[in-house]
Amino acid sequence: MLRSKYQAFADTTSENVFKPKRQANPITLVVLGYLMLITVGAVLLRLPVSTREPIDFLQALFTATSAVCVTGLSVIDISSTFSTFGNWVLVVLMQLGGLGIMTVSTVLILLAGMHPGFNHQSVLLADFTQEGNVDAKRILMAVLPFTFILEAIGGVLYFTQFGDMELSDRIFCSLFQAVSSFCNVGFTLFPDSLVQFQLNPVMNITTCILALAGAFGFLAITELQYAFDFKERKFRKISLHTRVATFCTFVIIGVSIVAFMITEWGNTLDGLSFFDKLQTTFFMAFTSRTAGLNTVDTPALCASSLFFFAIIMFIGANPGSCGGGIKVTTAAVIGLLGFNRLLGREKTQVMNRTIPETTVDKAVRIFVVAIVVIALATMVLLITEIPAGTGFNENGSPFLKILFEVISAYSTCGLSMGLTGELSTVGQIVICCVMFIGRMGPLFLISAVAGRVQNTTWYAEEDIMVG
Repeated sequence: MLRSKYQAFADTTSENVFKPKRQANPITLVVLGYLMLITVGAVLLRLPVSTREPIDFLQALFTATSAVCVTGLSVIDISSTFSTFGNWVLVVLMQLGGLGIMTVSTVLILLAGMHPGFNHQSVLLADFTQEGNVDAKRILMAVLPFTFILEAIGGVLYFTQFGDMELSDRIFCSLFQAVSSFCNVGFTLFPDSLVQFQLNPVMNITTCILALAGAFGFLAITELQYAFDFKERKFRKISLHTRVATFCTFVIIGVSIVAFMITEWGNTLDGLSFFDKLQTTFFMAFTSRTAGLNTVDTPALCASSLFFFAIIMFIGANPGSCGGGIKVTTAAVIGLLGFNRLLGREKTQVMNRTIPETTVDKAVRIFVVAIVVIALATMVLLITEIPAGTGFNENGSPFLKILFEVISAYSTCGLSMGLTGELSTVGQIVICCVMFIGRMGPLFLISAVAGRVQNTTWYAEEDIMVG
């Protein structure tokens, strides 16, 4: 029996309407966005107008990756290699990398009069907040003014300290340093980072505040900002996330101050007054986690200090911030998991609350991925960068030097023992990959956790001996 044209049309329409549409994975879009930004940045940095002296494409790619991934490691001297145009390219890359591709794309969508899709908003919300019902526009209206106002204030304070420069250089250097400090990149226009400003209180305090704000996380900052209700004259309820993030952040900073003071008292701090020792210690404690800025020569630090810095770099900043690492709250959840298990508790509890198992599972995944990536990268660099037969020396082992560099790259910190400039071609590619994975890692994990596993097969249990 022949079907009518109307029936055929209806069937076709029904297929098109009710057939589930495949939507692009927002995680994939973010990754592609970062890769595109890095590629464009590398091409721009490679241009003759961007450099004072020619650089190859791998050097440009490494620098662009470091800027976009807010790391601050470099195989070339930033201060002497790039022209004014090249430095402006770095500023844009640092700002876009710090704010995030999703943030910038959301701004463009809103300016165009459109509304971000659900998938787009879900990634943005995962970056900045744990609240699922917060509108993307509200997030941007809070994040962007806070970022630019704080960078502007920091730029003005930096401007007062660069009095020996020409006016145009003074303005640009202040802007560059403010963006770098807030976004926790670690790039400077000085060949020795901020070593020459070691005893400058204004520079130290300004940098510490910018680095802390950039690494604190949007949700925590917003909640603390409105913690007190002046109309009702009472404190508002603060989420468990903010309480844990705030407490652990300042515990890490406090422990870092004590540890650095003890380990470096007779080393890099030797010969300084007590006040100078104190401000140097405070600076390193605030910036060594994620900012990658330093006022002391990193290779001159003793082995105990380097190992401690490796630990706090690995932990990193808070979620929803410009900083990297596995994140402070992730480390807190891992620690709480172990503590509660030692006490015989089946659930992970803290501050009279129980942390969901999905969150604990996500923290374990992040931790495991970080360990695996760092271990593999370290092994590869030990093979490619250390000549056969090389052993220990009086300055420490090559192993510690490479491990420190890899952790710094993964945590997007940027502190270096001087290895980055000596990397081979393979070594540069490995570090580039580690920086990118360190920046993208949480997004991959969000996608993995959110994805539903179907057709799971369950097998019979059988125990194994552990411990």
